[in-house]
Formats: sequence, C-alpha cells, structure tokens
Amino acid sequence: MTDTITSAPRLTRRRFILVVGGVSLAALAGCGGEEETSVACAPEPIADGDECAVCGMFITGSPGPKAQACLRDGRLLKFCSTSDLFVWLLQPDSPPQLRQAYVHDMGQTQWEAPADDAYIAADTAIYVTEQPLRGAMGPTLAAFASAADAEAFMTEHGGRQLAFAEVDVATVNQLARTQMERGSHRSDSM
Repeated sequence: MTDTITSAPRLTRRRFILVVGGVSLAALAGCGGEEETSVACAPEPIADGDECAVCGMFITGSPGPKAQACLRDGRLLKFCSTSDLFVWLLQPDSPPQLRQAYVHDMGQTQWEAPADDAYIAADTAIYVTEQPLRGAMGPTLAAFASAADAEAFMTEHGGRQLAFAEVDVATVNQLARTQMERGSHRSDSM
C-alpha cells in the first residue's frame, strides 16, 4: 500500500491577491447599510439663499408647500414646490438616491408662508391637484397629512386627491400645461 500525501495548494502571489481582494469587497459590501443608517435625515429650515434643486430659484418668500429630499449619501436637496420635488423624483436616477422626502402639511401651516416645523413624510401625504392656489412656480400639489384636511381644502378650493404613488409624469405635465394656459390668459387680457 502506498501512502498518498496531498499537499495544500501553494499560496501564490496571484491567489493571495484574489483572496485579499475578495475579503475587501465583502467587507465593503457589508458596510454599505451601516453607513447609510448613521446619516441623519430630517428636513431643515429654509434659509435665505437656499435654491431649488430643480429650477435654481431662491425658495424663501414663495407661497405654497415646499419639499426636501434626504439622499442616501447624506445630502439634503430643497425644492421650491411639491411639483418640483416630483419633477426630480420622476427622473430615473433619482429614486435609488432617495432616503426620505418631506413636504409641507398644508393642514398645519399657512399657504403664503409655510412653517419650517410643518413637514411630513412625502410618501404618506395626500396630495390635491387641479386646485387654483399658486406655489412658487405656479400650479402645484397641495399636501396634507390627513384626509379630513384634504377634503376641507377641496371643499373650499376644488381639486382632486392623489396618493404619493399616483403622482406621475402626466400629473406633473398637467401642472405645466395649466401654468402655460394661465400665462397665456394673462397676456391675452392685457
């Protein structure tokens, strides 16, 4: 009988690099979630000089609900209106970056000067579109935390309710068309 001796594979430079590289990649993949959860995510007060992430307009002094988006990398984007938030959200590369979005609850604040402490999670809000009040860029979506506040608003101003997931490109395009129509009516009457 002959003894067979099996030797362990030789650790070559190439195998060493592959092993170390694989372990490093696994460690990086495991750390991704931890880094994200350590980044604070909350809306901040709108300050003089803050610009809209979509249109570049200064945000302060404009009527209607504003919005903010916390990104996975820790950045905070601010928007002059809920409609501009949805313009950003409906871009294909935006949703993967989003950690949480916030909008003003118009049931808790004044249309002409929304308060910095009246933000709610955008994905839980009830939106009213096709309503006559103007936001920073013209027609916008009024956002509410409660169905009762949305109904009371619609009783006074009209409009149609939408859930967050129902706001789509057609909704945003309708807001833009309404703005163009209102603009052309003003120039016709001058």
